Amino acid sequence: MAHPQPDIENGFSRHRAVAELLAQTPDGAVDRLRAMADDLKIAYAPNTLKSWRADWRVWLKFCADNSHTPLPASLPTLRAFVLERIAAGRKRATIEHYLATLTVVHRLAELPSPMDSMEARLMWRGLRREHLSARQRQAKGLTLDDVDTIVTSLDPGIPRDIRDAALISTAFETMFRRSELVVLRIEDLSEEADGSGRIFLPSSKTDQDAAGFLQYLSPDTLVLIKAWLAIAGLADGPIFRSTPKSNQPDRYANPLSDRDVARIFKQRALRAGLDAELISGHSTRVGAAQDLIAANFSGAEVMRQGRWKTERMVIRYSESLSAGRGAMARLKKFRKPPKD
Repeated sequence: MAHPQPDIENGFSRHRAVAELLAQTPDGAVDRLRAMADDLKIAYAPNTLKSWRADWRVWLKFCADNSHTPLPASLPTLRAFVLERIAAGRKRATIEHYLATLTVVHRLAELPSPMDSMEARLMWRGLRREHLSARQRQAKGLTLDDVDTIVTSLDPGIPRDIRDAALISTAFETMFRRSELVVLRIEDLSEEADGSGRIFLPSSKTDQDAAGFLQYLSPDTLVLIKAWLAIAGLADGPIFRSTPKSNQPDRYANPLSDRDVARIFKQRALRAGLDAELISGHSTRVGAAQDLIAANFSGAEVMRQGRWKTERMVIRYSESLSAGRGAMARLKKFRKPPKD
């Protein structure tokens, strides 16, 4: 028996992320998920629950539009869903995230997950080869040279310019994700005796224990942040805010969104004369990783700075650099010219 839709809107007001996992779920599974609501909220970071909720909404809409039963998911329904997502232009990583979320929900509800079967694995492998075999384009890195080019092109007397200079410099040095940049708070910013700064990030999607991260800021970047806070008259709350053209006293009340961050990176790169086609909200993380690798920092050091749990992304970001350091590149570079 399907669980009624109103539970999504009215039930679990304290655990909205968990509540949305219960829509149209068999009653027995609902009881199990409801019993785990408090533990789920404690065990997982808010961003993890938020991403599950977003994935679940996509799945529920697909099932409702096509008269499919959401739980338990059948293999034909799953195949149709994957094909619909591919047709909608979703990348492989995004679809894999959907499938992982569906697997988690099935296991929490003690229902068999179709992705646990060999048939499902073969289905997904076949669809990947047929539709997603092309290499996914990587975001272009904003390196330190690029950041310097952008910052020097901005006017420190214009609120939006000084904010963007501070934002891009902070993003590069901390290697924070765009979702992390928009939650940074003035209260978590401090200055050291040497003029450098420290910024504390209370939690993130990779910080399941919510221990937080303390990251370094150079004196130059701290100066930019302080100049932005001074020109905007901010003393507490989110550091990076929108800059509307109105002259209202609360014009800087609204924090930036993660989409704003991606837009700013792209616009500022373009206006500074850089190739902005592949600039995204990840570009400062990519560029910082590339600069660190080029400066011969170890993969482990880059992983710690960027807070990656595996070397997969570090290796991917450094592919071009690694190719330039490969055996053939070294041979051609150091080969002695032939004698006349």
